[in-house]
Amino acid sequence: MGNKETKEISDHIKLTIENGKILALKTHKVSKSVEENIQKAIELILDKLTYATLVPTLYTIIKELAINACKANQKRIFFEERGYDISNGDDYYKGLQEYKQSFSEAMSDEYGLKSKKKGYYCLINFSYSADGITVEVINNTPIAKQEEKSIREKLEKGMAYDDIAQFYMDNADNAEGAGLGLALILIMLKGEGIDPNFFRIIIGDETTTARLEIPLTPGFKSKRKV
Repeated sequence: MGNKETKEISDHIKLTIENGKILALKTHKVSKSVEENIQKAIELILDKLTYATLVPTLYTIIKELAINACKANQKRIFFEERGYDISNGDDYYKGLQEYKQSFSEAMSDEYGLKSKKKGYYCLINFSYSADGITVEVINNTPIAKQEEKSIREKLEKGMAYDDIAQFYMDNADNAEGAGLGLALILIMLKGEGIDPNFFRIIIGDETTTARLEIPLTPGFKSKRKV
C-alpha cells in the first residue's frame, strides 16, 4: 500500500491521497477546482473498476451533495449573523426566504471563507473495492427539524418516480426547485439500475452524512446492514 498523504492544493481544498487515488476531499465551497477533483476521483475509481459509463451520473450526484453540504453550513452562518434561531419554525422560514433571495456566487465565496473560519466543512470520502463503491458527503452542522422533514419529503418524492422528464413536468411550478436535487438523485440511480435504498441520509447530533453505495458484485457488504 502507498503512503497516505494530505495535500493542501488551495486555501479551501485539502486532498487525502493514497497510491495516486483521492481518498478524501475537504472543502468549504464548491469551486471549479473542487468539481475537477471530484471528477478526477470518480474517473480514477471507475476506470480501475471498469465502470466508466457511471462517471457522469456519479459526478452529478456527488457534486449535488457537496453543494447541499456547503450550503447547509453557509445557511447556518447566515442565520447566526441575523440572530435567527434555526430551531424556531417562524425564524427558520423567515431566514430561509431571506437566504434564498440574497444567495449569489459572490455570497457563496464570502460564506465559504466564513465557514472555514468557523471550522465548518464539507468532507467527501471515497472508498472502493472490486465489490463496490461507497461515497460519503459529510458536513458538520446539525440539521433543524424543519430541514429533516423537508429531506424526508424529497426522498419520498424521488421514490415515486422512475422518469426524470416526468418528474420535471410534474414539479415545474415547485417554488423550492433547488431542493429537488435529492429526489433527482434517486431517479438517476434507478435509471442506472441501482437500488435507491443504497442512498441514505444519516442525521447525527453534530453532522449530516449523505452516503451512496454502489454494489458491483453480490459480495458487496452494505454499511446499512451492519
